[in-house]
Amino acid sequence: MTPEPHVARVPGSGADALVEHDGTGVVRTSAGAFLRLQHPPAGLADALTGAPAGDDESGAYAAKLTAEMAAREAADAERRWPAARRNVGLVGEGALIEALADALTGWGVAPARFPDGAALLAAPGADPAGGDLPDAAAGDRPGAAPPWDLVIAYADTPAARAGWDALDSLPGHGAAWLRAYREGQVCFVDPISLSTDDPTAEQVRRRRLAASTVPRELDAWQRAAAGSAEELPTAARTLVAARILTVALAWAQRADTLETYRGTLWKLVAATGTLSEHPVLAYDPPPALPASRAAGGGAARPS
Repeated sequence: MTPEPHVARVPGSGADALVEHDGTGVVRTSAGAFLRLQHPPAGLADALTGAPAGDDESGAYAAKLTAEMAAREAADAERRWPAARRNVGLVGEGALIEALADALTGWGVAPARFPDGAALLAAPGADPAGGDLPDAAAGDRPGAAPPWDLVIAYADTPAARAGWDALDSLPGHGAAWLRAYREGQVCFVDPISLSTDDPTAEQVRRRRLAASTVPRELDAWQRAAAGSAEELPTAARTLVAARILTVALAWAQRADTLETYRGTLWKLVAATGTLSEHPVLAYDPPPALPASRAAGGGAARPS
């Protein structure tokens, strides 16, 4: 029977070195790739585990291997979520937001936390008086550049979405805008907005009303919904967080799937475990009424 190889974790990494008894060996990287080791010394496994290797060559080889795996894992982390796109704002409160914050932090993204949209707009770089972001075309004026690459918001109730229409201006200032929310036990992740041509929070809401068989009742319920809600079941919370992270990763990596996410509303009915996706497109705002008609004037007559 062929003896099993010596297996040792490469310090400070997720890689494992497998050294055969005949002096050959491979290293399995944290990404799952197997790389052939060139002439590994007999004491490599001991050197990696901190045991006395008995020779300087094994220690030097282990140090070189450790540095190589660290460099590869740093490159993998950059590919997973590029450093140039890690300026993320996270809006909302509760267990799901905490889960998102933990996941993003584990990926090397330290999100700036805000309890609501108003707090985000009041942050440095935004305009708390006007309640809107500064003009990205304002040249070198302090605060002209948007302070976030991506803003993710989550709301447990319709009332917690108040003010999101102000955040709909984010894509026009260079920041991606990703929204998720629930209405009771029914959860939604809106299409991600990357430009002013993408659906806004209010446009998605109106599209949902238009598609509903009971639009009046749905609108009334949304407006009357309580400001607090029962805890979302763990399974539902996990599924919603997974969808948010999937879309956010696609944005960070500029993946081909991003185009689909720009026009897709994701829905989870927690009570039945039903998942569905629905196309949603932006629409041009209706033209404003002339001042005389808006004020109730004019000489219009029924035809």
